[in-house]
Amino acid sequence: MKSSIEAEQAAALEAKQKEAEKEKLLREQKLYSEQDFIRFYYAVYAPALELKQAHFDAMANWGSLDQKGRSDALKQLEKLAEQTLKELEKKVPLPTSPLLTQAHANFTNSVRAYLDSMERIRSDQNSNAATPAAIASNLTLSQNSWLTAQEMVYHSVAAWESAYVEKKPMPQTAPATVTAAQWKQYPFHYRTYLAALFMSANKHWDSYNPEDLTARLDLLLASSESQALGITDVAAAVKVLHATDAVHFGDFKKLNGKLYSVLNTPEIPLYK
Repeated sequence: MKSSIEAEQAAALEAKQKEAEKEKLLREQKLYSEQDFIRFYYAVYAPALELKQAHFDAMANWGSLDQKGRSDALKQLEKLAEQTLKELEKKVPLPTSPLLTQAHANFTNSVRAYLDSMERIRSDQNSNAATPAAIASNLTLSQNSWLTAQEMVYHSVAAWESAYVEKKPMPQTAPATVTAAQWKQYPFHYRTYLAALFMSANKHWDSYNPEDLTARLDLLLASSESQALGITDVAAAVKVLHATDAVHFGDFKKLNGKLYSVLNTPEIPLYK
């Protein structure tokens, strides 16, 4: 019993020391360099996003395709998944960014699971009759790995923001609930990390990205509409946006000029 307690205490102390070391490196601006974000974006995130966009484009057109068109669409998605997996299986040095390294591994797992699922879907004799919802139901493993990877990407950008923009530590743990007032006090990239967490919690693997959800949340929570709807916390706002299909890919870039006069971001196309 004693040794078990001592082991727990030692593990807790080690975790505390690792957290303190991480905070020290962040303060000294030795973690999450611009070079790592640029390398990660082009080698990992951009190819993964291209596959996701192709998937949702195919699903959006599904109803207008005949049997051959649907078969061709699935074949093209499988081919693109094979190409994407080859890209993601390449080694990408990210020496200052442990979360991006973990995100790379999870995106690779996601694309591998997507490819396996697509191969199974295509081998089904009734694949051409499948609905987008039925196809999505076969992609759960891929979606879960994607959402985990996505959290890590936006957590790393929030860490970059805390070190290079805010120059103060971000909360060590994400809050269980976020009121509208709290949301407005957080800096942009930490809000976007929270948006990624909301997407994971709700199993929302969608065509849009967390920064698109953040922009729509910022717009809604700044409006009189949120008061009229009685929205007091962000979870409720996310439900309203999802139920009304109000978030779309590209919303961040569309609303950027309107919502954010000055916004510091890593130098990657995601924000440009």
